[in-house]
Amino acid sequence: MFKTFTITLLFFVMSSSMYVTFAQRKDTDAKISREYYKSGCRNRKIIGNADVRILYAFNAEDLQDKNTWIDEGQLKITRGLSQYSSHFEEVNEDSLAKWLKEHPNSSVVPPARWIQGYKPDHWIEYQYSNIVIKGNILEEWASMPREIEEDNMMYTEEFPLQSWKIEPETQIVCGYECQKAVCHWRGRDYVAWFTSAIPVSAGPWKFGGLPGLIMKISDSKNDYSWEAVAVNKGSFPIYGERRKKYVKSTREKVQKLQRELNENYFKTTGTSVVQYKTGKVISSRKHPYTQLELE
Repeated sequence: MFKTFTITLLFFVMSSSMYVTFAQRKDTDAKISREYYKSGCRNRKIIGNADVRILYAFNAEDLQDKNTWIDEGQLKITRGLSQYSSHFEEVNEDSLAKWLKEHPNSSVVPPARWIQGYKPDHWIEYQYSNIVIKGNILEEWASMPREIEEDNMMYTEEFPLQSWKIEPETQIVCGYECQKAVCHWRGRDYVAWFTSAIPVSAGPWKFGGLPGLIMKISDSKNDYSWEAVAVNKGSFPIYGERRKKYVKSTREKVQKLQRELNENYFKTTGTSVVQYKTGKVISSRKHPYTQLELE
């Protein structure tokens, strides 16, 4: 069930009619309790170790500037198991763990202040979803904003292989020669660039099924894009889910809630923001939004 909160904020404005607010919030400046952190984010179980990790810039305006990326996705791969998750979020949690170790007497810990990227205080489902593929089964563990984290959900489905058409064009991506492939999948047309130099049939998010690693992919409208920025070889832990509770659900129900959060965050979470000077409740404004998977 949704919880109801009222958050009072002080706005510094240029005029009495202007204000600033954020929907899709990831975190606030409020500190969280040590006990909350210990029982939640820190409880990460290792379910495997990857031999290779590929880092992807997600929706990057400038590959050289992480401040323009929505996220840095990471794909960890080992035999029979792969995981796509947020590297930004993992670095943040590691930093929080280090901070907690260095401040053993503190009853609170800072919020996610190490998280990087464009609009780091915004929640987005493509950063707060953890996708694990075991054999031909895909699991998505979808974390919701803190206000409704009791509505975290997970579901399973058969790995949704795309039907690719391989074309002759090539280009260099992250130092690897890649070949072009195109497909139509769940309502969008995609162009992907894969390399046979890394002979794994995998890619970011839920993409795969080509005779080589997908290094770059975007839809025809360029609403969503991933591009590899690093290929690391070594030993990388694959973590199980970090939160306490996930409700077993379906892909359709998960995406319905995620869409509602994006379209009207305050209404969906039962939260409200009050303008400090006037005491008026600020409503979440609807904005153009289309999910990655349209079908």
